[in-house]
Formats: sequence, C-alpha cells, structure tokens
Amino acid sequence: MIQQSIYFRNFILITFLIVLTSCQDYNELIENEKHHNTDEMLAVLDRIHQRCSDITHIYDLPLKSVENRPLRVIVFSDHPKYHELLEPEFKYVGNMHGNEVTGRELLLRLAEYLCQEYRNDNEEIKNLIENTRIHLLPSMNPDGWEAAVQYAWNHTKSGQFKDISTMLKESGTTDWIAGRSNANNIDLNRNFPNLDEFMYEYKHNANYRNNHLDIEAFLSLLVGNDCQNNSYQIETLAATFWILKKPFVLSANLHNGALVANYPYDDSENHRRMYSSSPDDPLFQLLAESYSSTHKTMQSQQKSCDTDVFPEGITNGAAWYPVCGGMQDFNYLASNCFELTFELGCKKFPPGKELPSLWNDNKKSLINFMWQTHLGIKGLILNEEDDMIYDATIKVNRLINNDWEYIDHDVTSNIEGDYYRLLIDGTYAIQVISPGYEIQTQYVHVHNKPNQKSAKRLDFILQRKSTRRVNLEQIFRKFFKMVRSSLFPSLSLKYFLLFFSINY
Repeated sequence: MIQQSIYFRNFILITFLIVLTSCQDYNELIENEKHHNTDEMLAVLDRIHQRCSDITHIYDLPLKSVENRPLRVIVFSDHPKYHELLEPEFKYVGNMHGNEVTGRELLLRLAEYLCQEYRNDNEEIKNLIENTRIHLLPSMNPDGWEAAVQYAWNHTKSGQFKDISTMLKESGTTDWIAGRSNANNIDLNRNFPNLDEFMYEYKHNANYRNNHLDIEAFLSLLVGNDCQNNSYQIETLAATFWILKKPFVLSANLHNGALVANYPYDDSENHRRMYSSSPDDPLFQLLAESYSSTHKTMQSQQKSCDTDVFPEGITNGAAWYPVCGGMQDFNYLASNCFELTFELGCKKFPPGKELPSLWNDNKKSLINFMWQTHLGIKGLILNEEDDMIYDATIKVNRLINNDWEYIDHDVTSNIEGDYYRLLIDGTYAIQVISPGYEIQTQYVHVHNKPNQKSAKRLDFILQRKSTRRVNLEQIFRKFFKMVRSSLFPSLSLKYFLLFFSINY
C-alpha cells in the first residue's frame, strides 16, 4: 500500500512538472509587452519552429539586408516544406518601413498563436493550416528597425530609462522619419519596378498583355532606377524574386501611420491623387472589407488619426495618395498574387505596453483575411495525356445584367499545372488558352461561404490543335517577327516593350 502511494505521489509530481514546463515553454516564446530586436525576433521564430516542427518550416530570402541581416520567413502548413497541388499560398509582410513596427510584432504573435492553437486542436486554425500554405515575413527592413531604435535611444534624456528595452516598452519611438528607409536611406515601398507605367501605356492598345509583366520587371531591374531615380536595393531584389518565384495567391503588407485597408491601384496614370481602379476593383474592395469589418475599430466613422475618415475602413491607394514603385501594385502586375496594404494604427512605433491591445484589435482580422485565399475557383489544367500544362492563361468574363464583361486581368497556371483565381460571387465564363492547344471555355457559378476550406474546383483538359493549324500559326508569328525587325529596328526600350506586349 505504501509502495502504491509513493508511485501515485510520484506520478502526480511528474505530471505537474510536465504541465508546468509546458506552460513555461509557451510563456517564454513571446513576452507580451516586448519589442523584439532582430536577434530576439529570429530566436522567437526558431522557438516556434521547434515547438511546432511538424507544421512549420523556416527559410531565408536569398539575399540579406544591406547590413547583412537575414530576411527570415516562417511557413505554416501540414506539409510546410513544399507546394502542395491545389493548396493556395498566402503571405504577410511586416516592417517594410523600419520604424513601422506593429506588423512585425503582430506576425510574431500570429506565428505563436497558429502554433499553439494547432496543438490545442482549434478546429478553425487546423482547417486553415491544413488547407493553406502560409508564409510570414515579420521584417523586410531589419536595418531600419535597428536604426529607428538607436536614434530614439540617442535622443532620450540621460537616466530616463534604464535600458533600450524599457524605453521601447514604455514609450516606443516617436520620430516619423528615423529608420523608415533602409540602411542606404532608400524607401523600399517606392523602390519596386514601376509596372503601373507600362500597364497604363499598354491599355491604349488592343490585345495588350495585362498580367505577369515579368520581362518589364527584369529589364527595369537590369537597366533602370526606381521612380525617385534611386538604384534598386538588395531588400527589394530579394522580395521581387520571392514574389516571382512562389505561387502566392493573396498577400498583405503591414504598415503604420493610419488605420485603413488600402487596395490597388496605388498610383494613377498621371501620378495625381484620384481613384485608380484595377480590373478587380470589386474583389479588392471585398478583400479590404474582410479585414476592416473584423477589426475592432477600423470601420469607425471618427477620425482615428490626423488623416482622412475612411468609409468602411477601406480606401483605394491612389485616391488616398499616389505611390509610385510600391510593392502592392508590383504583386498584382508581376505575378498571380493579389496584395493589399493594411495600416494598423496611428503610432508608427507604439510603446510595447500597447502591443497586447493591438493584438486583440487585429487577431480576428489577420485570421479572417487569410481565409480569403480560398475565394473563387481553382483547378488543374492538363492535356489528354494527363500531363500538367504550365503557364496556361486563364481569362475571366463575368455575367452582369445579361452581358458578359471581361475582367481585364488574367492569371496563369503554375509549374505543376494548378491555378487559382480569386472571384466574388457571380456567374462566370472561364476561358483557358495555351499554345498548341484548342481554347476551352467553361461556365461556373461562384458562391463563396465564410471560412470555406476550398475554392470551387474547376479543371480543364485541353485538346491539342491539328498540325496544320499549328503550322499556320507559326508562319503567322514568323511573319510578324520579320516585320518587327525590319520596320522597327531602333525602338527605345519603353516602346519596344509596348509593342511586344500585344498578343498576336
């Protein structure tokens, strides 16, 4: 009996220690009121990965910052190391402006939350992670963060705070400029190739290319400068190739300085402040409202900051103020990814003691926006031999008042043959085009539901064209190449790209 009592006591003691250790491990992941410097941020990501190694993967963008700091991403998925067929990919980017830090801290807390709630068998989070590949980049500009903090510390009265960590917890930083740019003093959100300029130029021509302006992007990076005539920065190059390489479907860029969800276009044709709608304007409004409507205060009709009042908590980018060379429009025009920009508060670098409240304000919105990755349709594009077809063009027409209206922004199939097209509710004609194959059209009715685990499945099996038809098309293309080379041998780069944007 005594022996059994000892065993029972030891069992209780061991169980208590396991629970206590588990709680301590969890609490040590993130301190609620703490701003994390770069080393601490990387350590948090490592601890989250160790705790949830089965659903996370860590990788760095191929280039480091100017001051040699890694641009580190943590991935969440049931198969986090690779793309799964028919599973859409999502990304959040924080801290693009080094002194705008709420996004950086919220993404650390989001990573911790996803890890913990998956382990707790939270059904919503498990469904999200098992059906979405989620990439979180807490800081795109770690050098700027360090510069902002050092500037604040250098301008703090002697003896006011015992150390930098205390200063950040109690007061944050207040300067609106220090640390905004990267270590070369370049604003990264004005440093992407200006694809809006090409798009506005192309729109004046028939049959212009309306998506994947990757050639324009590469040539701009090779031979040009940004809109402010600055050279392209290493952080911009890293993000650019990341965007072009990964099959992202939806994305958000997290900023501070206002409280609003901002959607494309960010720039107008004449660079003036005016509403500049993209072909997917109704969709972008829906995506913006999916964040603002679930935020605690973003839809308030009162002025939250010393800025405009935003109806429904959303705004078109150029209608607020034009941005040339921004990352948001680059995503939309260079890839299959639809990106928005969320301004998360009036203070750029709020005191750490306000971070728990900011997390509470944004947690539901951050989760809800990720679910929007599953709007619309998705599917496989194959030939009759069941081979996947890469780079097929997916065109969309929407039925409005008994007329078909073309949504003038195509997407393409990924290297594994899967495609994703975000769409609002409605009836659509979906057309798939690929060289050497007959054009195929299918009709579909889209009815999106909250937190649906998958977009509507719509596959295409393309038939090969006859040899005679293919030969005629090749002759036709050779003729036009000959005309181009003989009649227009000295076109400038800009007009060369304009001419070659036309789809014959």
